Amino acid sequence: MASQLPLAQITRRYDRLARVYAWLEPLFAIHSGARRRAARALGVNSGASVLEVGCGTGRNFPYLLEAVGPTGRVVGIDASPGMLAEAQRLIKRHQWSNVELHRQDAAELTRGETFDAALFSLSYSVIPASRTAAHRAWDLLRPGGRLVVMDAGVPDSALGRILDPVARLLVKLAPGDPYSRPWEDLDDLDAPHTERFLLGIYYVVVITKPAEVP
Repeated sequence: MASQLPLAQITRRYDRLARVYAWLEPLFAIHSGARRRAARALGVNSGASVLEVGCGTGRNFPYLLEAVGPTGRVVGIDASPGMLAEAQRLIKRHQWSNVELHRQDAAELTRGETFDAALFSLSYSVIPASRTAAHRAWDLLRPGGRLVVMDAGVPDSALGRILDPVARLLVKLAPGDPYSRPWEDLDDLDAPHTERFLLGIYYVVVITKPAEVP
């Protein structure tokens, strides 16, 4: 089950954290390797279009743009105006012309276009209606496109039992569900492929949309 906090409350919390979010990443053991792994899992080439759901401050943009190249496109959505403001500053600083941002509730996601891939990076476990949001993103994928979820949670192991109290404390800072299981939530879409890393705390779930039958 995803975060039980109302979206408005989650948004206010991230608005307050937006300016210091980058400094909090070591506390949550977030590193560039995890973001790069998620971008690679999208399986996109130069010229592709990628939708990032819950793009936050844009920390994934460098890796997504590396994947899609100068002729590709990245569309980021987020419900927090504070996080989007930081993402916009990043875009302006790097003078990226092929990234666009939209403020939107992921559970009500609608776009008049389709994408080659969609990414939930450290956002699936935070979005209150995460399963609905993922289905919305899935509907926007072209045949053969990939839905990727990169997130963290308490593993089913001895380490998980040790980390459980810490996880519950961290949730008070950045809301989310440390027991979120997207590979179970989304198994109705297709067969999810899941890889765990960093002692099993982090995972990447990949679901590929079936190609059109000629």
